[in-house]
Amino acid sequence: MKNVIVLVFLVSIFYKANAQNSISVADTIVTGSVEKNYPGGFKAFNIYVEKNARPPVIAYENRKVGTTYVSFIIEPDGSISNIYTILAAGSGMDEEVIRVINDSKSWLPTKLDNKLVRTFCRAGVQFFADFDKKSMWVEAKQID
Repeated sequence: MKNVIVLVFLVSIFYKANAQNSISVADTIVTGSVEKNYPGGFKAFNIYVEKNARPPVIAYENRKVGTTYVSFIIEPDGSISNIYTILAAGSGMDEEVIRVINDSKSWLPTKLDNKLVRTFCRAGVQFFADFDKKSMWVEAKQID
């Protein structure tokens, strides 16, 4: 009986050790940054945001400005998934940031042990306005 208990115990330890080594690389998530994971770095990301983000009319009409922070996953193929607002600015700005990030293409996934893995990333987009000159613009905000 003792031998059976010891054998079951050893098998369970061996199974747990093997299970830890069999974690799928696709399930691995590491932390990345816009600077490191966007082709051309933060400067290129900011240019993309400036060209593609459209300040919401409702924000301008309500004289609202602010910064929206989002988090998202860069998949091993460079696509974006799981975009969530971390800090909301409201007045349609959050939805616009999500749209622009979702439309961005070909991010650079992170390599871990020479395998591409999912990367957790955060970004900030700030909406500015000069209401006297009737203009509103957008810039990416670098966060570490």
